[in-house]
Amino acid sequence: MDSLTKFLFFCALLVAVSAMIGFWPGRYQYYNAQAGTLVRVNRYTGATEQYIYNVGWIVPKPAPASGQVDLPTRPPSENPEAVSSPGQRDASSKPIPSPTKSKLREVR
Repeated sequence: MDSLTKFLFFCALLVAVSAMIGFWPGRYQYYNAQAGTLVRVNRYTGATEQYIYNVGWIVPKPAPASGQVDLPTRPPSENPEAVSSPGQRDASSKPIPSPTKSKLREVR
């Protein structure tokens, strides 16, 4: 083999090794989620991480299993729609009926 053939084989070997290194799948698979958020998934464990600017990679909270939005609730003392007690009156100042049973016994 002459020196030109050896040089061409050497160049082909370098190109092949560079291609394998450049295109070999890494540990993480990166993609953009909704609203342009960068997300990475670990190919070995399946763990998902989300990138937040000036914070770094974080593990996002999982979504509710039922697909419904989990709304924050307020304690009944702060909730204006809380069920009123029997002694309270509504906006029309009519008494609210009590759910308790009558204290009178039935006579047979």
